[in-house]
Amino acid sequence: MEDFRGYDHMMSEYYKKMSNHTLPLLSWEFYGEYHATLEIFKEDINTLNKLSKNWDFNEDYYNELLTEQSVIIVTNPSLKIVYASNNIEKLNGYSPNEVIGNSPKMFQGEQTCIATSSKVRTAIDKGVPFEVSILNYRKDASTYMCVIKGYPVHNKKGKLVNYIAFEKAA
Repeated sequence: MEDFRGYDHMMSEYYKKMSNHTLPLLSWEFYGEYHATLEIFKEDINTLNKLSKNWDFNEDYYNELLTEQSVIIVTNPSLKIVYASNNIEKLNGYSPNEVIGNSPKMFQGEQTCIATSSKVRTAIDKGVPFEVSILNYRKDASTYMCVIKGYPVHNKKGKLVNYIAFEKAA
């Protein structure tokens, strides 16, 4: 183990000059999985920062993604998905690329509560935030209860430009 400390120190000095972050070899097993997760979150945050550049939106999507580990889905005003965070696959088996261009209704099925779906539709039509628990379907057709917090997103001129939803398994 002593042999690795010198290597870790040398590599630490080298990587300080680079934009990425490193972990010492002695702690790789402990921190490796967390580090990989942070790299994925970093990609999501960068994409969300680009998307939200002209938004007039006060909810903390950074906290929702990192602390709450919510899945974030952004749709356009006609409710076509334009962005899904990378952790969506862990929630329901779909990759972000598989859901982009589809409606969030793709997660609903035969046993999804019609009254809850109507509540979401009413909130969207009125342009108000909503929070519901709804039965959704994974890619493999198994079901899960999903807590969804949805918000209309306006640009700085007040025009509706997106909807954003924070989703978690209940």
